[in-house]
Amino acid sequence: MVDIKQPAPRPVNIERILRPLTKMDLTVAVNNLTGQTDVRPSMILDLTPDRVIVAQTMPPLGKTNLQRSLEASVVHFDRANSEIVRWGWTATVLSLKDDHKLNPDEPASPVVPVISLSHPDDQSQLTESNIRQAYRLDVGRHNGITLAISPMPDPVQLLNFSAGGFMFRTPMPTKFMLNQNLSFNITFPDEAPLPARSLTGRAVIVRLEFGPDEKIAHLGAKFQNLDSKSRLALPKIIHHYMLEEQRLRYYGGL
Repeated sequence: MVDIKQPAPRPVNIERILRPLTKMDLTVAVNNLTGQTDVRPSMILDLTPDRVIVAQTMPPLGKTNLQRSLEASVVHFDRANSEIVRWGWTATVLSLKDDHKLNPDEPASPVVPVISLSHPDDQSQLTESNIRQAYRLDVGRHNGITLAISPMPDPVQLLNFSAGGFMFRTPMPTKFMLNQNLSFNITFPDEAPLPARSLTGRAVIVRLEFGPDEKIAHLGAKFQNLDSKSRLALPKIIHHYMLEEQRLRYYGGL
């Protein structure tokens, strides 16, 4: 989970961060015992001096959430520093409305359910976190990224990876075990403009879960030792795919 409660290291222009049609996340609940979070995607539809009006979530927020505080955050590309930054604030759920007009000046304007959140009073209420290290790339959206493991007792499919490790799945029964050390190689397609074609190193399995039908095992591995070339290339590879996903979302590809 990305921690957005960090002091803002630089000034921010709220009008450039919070704009209509900007996608956002609402962190509705956090279970401190299990680490599970309830994060629901939304989108900013309108802004007033004291409110940020966003699309209703799925599942929708109910009346029990009125006057509750939650974490609202958006992702913004800082062109000056070539950084993707998550900006957020602690927002209060002020109201819920089922018939918000997308264009109040048009009588036939479509109506949508919305949530009204408190607007940050000033830029000091926005906090930031560089999300590059916490970003987890969903491999299913990108063709040609593959995983090889040695020793490989079972066939494997790479699901995602981040700066800290990767997740993969394999058919049951699996011979992989928790705390097992392994060597791996993640390979990228030749056409991608990357500083390296592969990430190579050692990892340890730190997570093992089974699907509802117990036919598939999902495993998480933590990087322990990357070779020097992979260690230098990993942040740039993540940055490349982060920007690619941002472009796809902007042009409606995701």
